[in-house]
Amino acid sequence: MSKIRIGTRGSKLALAQTEKVIGLLAENGIEAEYVIIKTTGDNITDRGLHQIGGFGMFVRELDNAILRGEIDCAVHSMKDIPAERPKGLLTVAVLKRDPPYDYLVMDGTMEDLTVIGTSSLRRKAQLLRYYNNCPGIRVEMLRGNLDTRLAKLDDGLYDGIVVAEAGLKRLDYRRNGIRMPVDMFVPAANQGTVAVVSRDTPELRAAFAQLNDHQSALDCAIERIVMEEVGGGCFTPMGIFCENRHLIAEVLSLDGTRAERITADVVDLEGAKIAGIKLRTVAAELIAEAKLALGEQTGKPGKVYLVGSGPGGLGLLTFRAREVIDSADVIMYDQLPGDEIIASLPARAEKIDVGKYGGHHTMKQEDIEKLLVEKAQAGGIIVRLKGGDPFLFGRGGEEMEVLREHNIPCEAIPGVTSGIAVPECVGIPVTHRDFASQVTFVTGHENPEKEVSSIDWKWLAGSPGTIVIYMGVKNLGRIAELLIENGRDPKTKIAVIERGFRPDQRVTCATLVDIGEVSARVGLKPPAIIVIGEVVGLYRED
Repeated sequence: MSKIRIGTRGSKLALAQTEKVIGLLAENGIEAEYVIIKTTGDNITDRGLHQIGGFGMFVRELDNAILRGEIDCAVHSMKDIPAERPKGLLTVAVLKRDPPYDYLVMDGTMEDLTVIGTSSLRRKAQLLRYYNNCPGIRVEMLRGNLDTRLAKLDDGLYDGIVVAEAGLKRLDYRRNGIRMPVDMFVPAANQGTVAVVSRDTPELRAAFAQLNDHQSALDCAIERIVMEEVGGGCFTPMGIFCENRHLIAEVLSLDGTRAERITADVVDLEGAKIAGIKLRTVAAELIAEAKLALGEQTGKPGKVYLVGSGPGGLGLLTFRAREVIDSADVIMYDQLPGDEIIASLPARAEKIDVGKYGGHHTMKQEDIEKLLVEKAQAGGIIVRLKGGDPFLFGRGGEEMEVLREHNIPCEAIPGVTSGIAVPECVGIPVTHRDFASQVTFVTGHENPEKEVSSIDWKWLAGSPGTIVIYMGVKNLGRIAELLIENGRDPKTKIAVIERGFRPDQRVTCATLVDIGEVSARVGLKPPAIIVIGEVVGLYRED
């Protein structure tokens, strides 16, 4: 196969991990090169990871680069990889584990410690427990890559910092300090392990097969299953460590004064699931406490987010939408976000499909609203995930009204609307100085209980500019007839863009007078965006 392109963040540690993989591939006669991908999270250094979506945000941006074809695979610390992978990607290799322990780096001695830095809620809680009888010691937030953190230590901003020993080893850094004892500092799940995520192709699977260490992969799988069952995500101080199937796992209070711990010899992955359920049960109070303290709503009522997922694909999901989705306890979604986004929903969240498929409603709108209220009244973060923007023909306004009637906090997260983005992705601008100085958005599927249409077809037919119609495929022939009957030129150009931003996207162009016949012939199906006006003439089939 051709030279493998491996994506990585630009930090020295990320590059070292990637170069290690490149070296291992070279030993097997396989050529590879790295490509640096700049991520959003690299520019945010003034907030803790739990406030910006956790390490998973870095992984997602590299996932997107793989899906866009910019790279073939990416190298990550295994602990950063979200449990559920987007469709078409897989964790193709888990390398032999490096030392998984935490390491306290310091320039002086233990007696000199006053301020210790860490960005991890787990490490902070464990440090507070360890130094419970030392009120003079403070644990403070510390962000940045390993070199940045070490530089802050050297500048005297901290007396010591806690980092992963594996990172120091990979960079061959020899720093004064001590390895933290596992019985007091249970590592994070998958700490010390490097993994490769790639497109799921036979060629890439074969190339990386020799790099996979089966024992490390099994131990990491056990840890990951326990973590998924416990839930809590990056909002819960939690250590999970398995070595040769012996498991030790704990959940701590944020201040480190309390903890729940289990130990077990895990025979198989089902045993890991049982262990995770046990820890989640005994630690339920600590998990709820942490989420509440960090801004999550676990009391009554909860909070509902009406989230627009954009026109499709992880790359067009906003950062704020991703942040809210990753913190959700319940996600109610429909079909429009698409398989890629749905596959990336957090494993710990309860996921409820309330979509419409082929004219069949999984759940009626009034039942969706009732369920939203019920879930919110039970507490937690509830996400109502929609395609496009929730307030543009997304019925988000109706849902917000119902939630307000029940005094339930509600926030809308805007999304890129399909009516602009989908035409744009095929080269059709909805406005253009030469052809359209206005654009009108119209629903092609009004409330069937209305006795009189709310659409002024005479005005619409006579208005200049572009018409964009949502949910209009089923009524497309009648829509064209109404526009012609009310004065629109029968030769007006029309484009129907089916399944925008998806691999099977299709564009069909015609005129108003013949679109009904064309639709029947080619079998137009939803979801689709319909564009009517002179701007359609700018479309070019490449």
